Amino acid sequence: MIESNDWDNDENGGVNHVEGNDLLVNDLSENNADGQLATEENLKSADHMSEDDQSYDLLSIENKTVQDISSENDQASNIEEMTEDSQNISVEEVPIKERYPLSELMNETGLGETELDQTYNLTRVQNVDLHNLNFLDNFYRYNYKVIEKRIRDRMEYIRNICQDPSLERNRLGFQRRYNLYQMNELGVSWCPVFKSGSTTWRNYFIDKFVVEPPQEYYLDLLKSRQLTSAKRLRTNQDGKVLYKEENEDNIRFSVIRHPFSRLVSHVKSSGREIEMVHQQAIWIQNAMLEGRSRHVHNATLLQKYKTEFNNYFSWLKAGNAGSDFNRSSDNPFLSPPSPTLSEMVDHIIKKRRIRNDWDGHWMPGHEFCDICRNAYTYIIKLEEEPLELWYLVDMLGLWEDREVFLNRANSSTRKQTEMLEVWNQIESLAESQREFIERHFDVDFRMFDYKRRREVEVREEGG
Repeated sequence: MIESNDWDNDENGGVNHVEGNDLLVNDLSENNADGQLATEENLKSADHMSEDDQSYDLLSIENKTVQDISSENDQASNIEEMTEDSQNISVEEVPIKERYPLSELMNETGLGETELDQTYNLTRVQNVDLHNLNFLDNFYRYNYKVIEKRIRDRMEYIRNICQDPSLERNRLGFQRRYNLYQMNELGVSWCPVFKSGSTTWRNYFIDKFVVEPPQEYYLDLLKSRQLTSAKRLRTNQDGKVLYKEENEDNIRFSVIRHPFSRLVSHVKSSGREIEMVHQQAIWIQNAMLEGRSRHVHNATLLQKYKTEFNNYFSWLKAGNAGSDFNRSSDNPFLSPPSPTLSEMVDHIIKKRRIRNDWDGHWMPGHEFCDICRNAYTYIIKLEEEPLELWYLVDMLGLWEDREVFLNRANSSTRKQTEMLEVWNQIESLAESQREFIERHFDVDFRMFDYKRRREVEVREEGG
């Protein structure tokens, strides 16, 4: 299996695999002398973006309290009331099956109950040996009941929120909808949420079902398996949408991630030279020109810098990535030669203002594949791997293939490190930008119980 640089390379973009028209988006600034439209090739190329190998190890969130953030945003108010009501709904306690009896684990490991607790209890384990399959298996088996209850409660919580009719009114209405993909042979249907770890799943399914091994992996290789609106049959009595080409008893699943982690991950991967080429006309050039042109007040100098900026992209397209480009030291468009998080957020604000927004990298996770209407069986959190990942492959009947996913399991140490990076970058934004992205992802924060602000440890005086 050919792996991309990072399993979390979720740019499954391209005009063919998403629902909606094929309108080409003019995503370049009017000031760009050599501007160009985002072509089908540009959009499809977004499927090949990648990011640092550890970019997915973010934000382990165990506290299940939803933060009540005061906001004047009318769009969020209904969801806030809905979420508060949802939290008061008690989940029916159904006994969890003893799938992995403790006695079996004791016999297999030769450890007593106390030793097992010290070795595998998730509240005690600080660092997980991600390359030790036996440890991961025992770690999962010991904590199975905890993970089962956590995900069961999450799915019930999501179903409660989905019952509120105001949810549809609060959709941001992205121009494109992304679809489930049926893998009937495995009895599963999958929704790829960008920047939430879909590349490994995508590659796994391609290796399973594409006859000719591809030179490059991209989502359109699974296009025939899309469950588009044209394939809808009906809605059953439970409100679940059924499709022509999907087995009715397929297990539907997805992987989600903290919204801020998705943003930081995307801007981080976009800074790679090869991704600069892939995403130039999609959003990068436009965002950088808009963000930096105001710093140059001389028209002649501005044109010089823009020309050099365009030459830089031509140089990258010629295959020179990795070598040195002869740039002016004072050219603001090349210092740094990649977009910043602030520039990306400003670009999102502009696209939302004019309602010309199709990019899934900042689409709220709940809008992918219509989570409420498609009635998912399992939604796991990227931050809660490896345990939730092991649970998922177990429930999907893919246990024998679990080693495929070993390269992307998380250790608590890396999670903490990446969490710090995410919050540091988010807190570097202007307050107005932070307020915007909090509103933008409001339903995600509530539906998936993610925090909006970094938790600060408060110590008593003298402590």
